[in-house]
Amino acid sequence: MRQSRNKTTPANPRAAEALGRFERFLAGRSLRLTAARAAIVEAAAERHGHFPIEDLVADLKRRGIRGSKATVYRALPLLTEAGIIQPAVVTNDIKSYETAIGAEHHDHLVCRGCGTVVEFEFEAFEILEREVAARHGFRLEGHLHQLFGRCSDCQAREPRPPPPPATDPGNLN
Repeated sequence: MRQSRNKTTPANPRAAEALGRFERFLAGRSLRLTAARAAIVEAAAERHGHFPIEDLVADLKRRGIRGSKATVYRALPLLTEAGIIQPAVVTNDIKSYETAIGAEHHDHLVCRGCGTVVEFEFEAFEILEREVAARHGFRLEGHLHQLFGRCSDCQAREPRPPPPPATDPGNLN
């Protein structure tokens, strides 16, 4: 981190952008940017891919920052509303998030067997969303698409049903 105008600014540009955005968001709600909140924002902004909150808590501990799991969970709604993180996927009852700063929009295929997550982009979905929203007078502010199923590896491990019994075409009883 480097010092700038009596404030500590992260060296990572994505973390610095996230911290600035979060500080403006909090100021608009008359809330303070505490050291714990700043550390949570920086840790979230430096993550790549999907992560459960427990990983964020572990990141803080590795950095030597005392932040309880409860502190992180209390910060989640603020981080989400500020556009720092976004809900990503739920696999095997574990909710994960991903950093929203500098991320391209994408949707997810989620395997219910092994938990594999595949990110994809499909412009037809985006067009349809805008059309449906306009038809109903909505202004879209975001969305989350998750398609659930079984990946090809899990399908290959599934037991095959036995073939139907052969029938004698001459015996139709």
